[in-house]
Amino acid sequence: MNEEKQNGNIEAVCPGKKDKLDLVQVQADIEKKNGPEFWRSLEELAGKPEFREMMHREFPKGASEWIDAVSRRGFLKLMGSSLALAGMTACTKQPFEPIVPYVRQPEDVIPGRPMFYATAFTLGGYATPLLVESHLYRPTKIEGNDKHPASQGGTDVHAQASILDMYDPDRSQNVIHLGNISSWGALVAELKGALNSQSAVKGAGIRVLSKSFSSPTLADQMQQFQKAFPEAKWHFYEPVNRDNVYEGARMAFGQPVETTYDFSKADVIVSLDADFLTGGFPGMTRYARDFAKRRDPDSEKMSRLYVIESTPSATGAKADHRLGVRAGEIEPCARALANFLHAGPTENVASTAWAYFFDPLVKDLESHHGASVVIAGDHQPP
Repeated sequence: MNEEKQNGNIEAVCPGKKDKLDLVQVQADIEKKNGPEFWRSLEELAGKPEFREMMHREFPKGASEWIDAVSRRGFLKLMGSSLALAGMTACTKQPFEPIVPYVRQPEDVIPGRPMFYATAFTLGGYATPLLVESHLYRPTKIEGNDKHPASQGGTDVHAQASILDMYDPDRSQNVIHLGNISSWGALVAELKGALNSQSAVKGAGIRVLSKSFSSPTLADQMQQFQKAFPEAKWHFYEPVNRDNVYEGARMAFGQPVETTYDFSKADVIVSLDADFLTGGFPGMTRYARDFAKRRDPDSEKMSRLYVIESTPSATGAKADHRLGVRAGEIEPCARALANFLHAGPTENVASTAWAYFFDPLVKDLESHHGASVVIAGDHQPP
């Protein structure tokens, strides 16, 4: 209990006495009003001055909006002025650039009307058919080529983002030699001298480093170069390569071929750490559309997807049955599956821990013989 001195007298005041509601006054105020009255707190019902002040201040009493004297509205005004000044700096007089019309109007070029070109985007040596929208020969939008069976109008994030390379300010615009800007003429002269000196030894000292490609034009140029310099070596390099895939193809088919899958005809699909529904996987756009065709729940025969993976993926999210294992256990899982199917030589593989998963999987594969696909990931050993 506190003590306050008023008019020379000491008055005992209980904590909260000043905040005590006058119920008689509140009832009298309610009777003066017509119709229903809604309130959020007793303070609002009583119409206390402190409550009205809090509502007017926007923030509760005692809450510090700023540590200095600058108000919230003043800060917004200041920031708005700064942004306005920053925007005005771009309103400068542009350099004089004459607009010259075409002397000979190109065929089918109409300002404001887009033109479309069929092309391809190569990633890791695998090409995706595209349709590029351009305005006055400037590419503006990329979509899949709906008239090509390899994409059927679909595209992935890498192809969509490739248009940004055209307008990248850091894109190299000149020939660079030893860190200095050079010219194409100097490059050709330097190459001619080096190639002429290699003619006598059939290019034994020539090494060419390039990225993977599947272009018939580049393949023909490479063959012509190797005919002229049979001892030269051509090397391919990709930061994220598929060497295991091609090595496995050599073991299976005798040459590094690219395996393609037809998911539209597959009743059972088994993925061994293969995320074939994600951008970057070769043929992903076609695979995604073929896979979606067989996933219609209203169709008579819906495909079933089994996924064995070490990391959650988009393909695993679509799986009917998923088995999560460590990355080093993918190969033992593949060997265990081969043992259950009696495919190849029988090996002693500890697969009892996965029996609950493999039992229905093996029955499904055996009952759909000839209509199943087992696909391994790019990073699995050959």
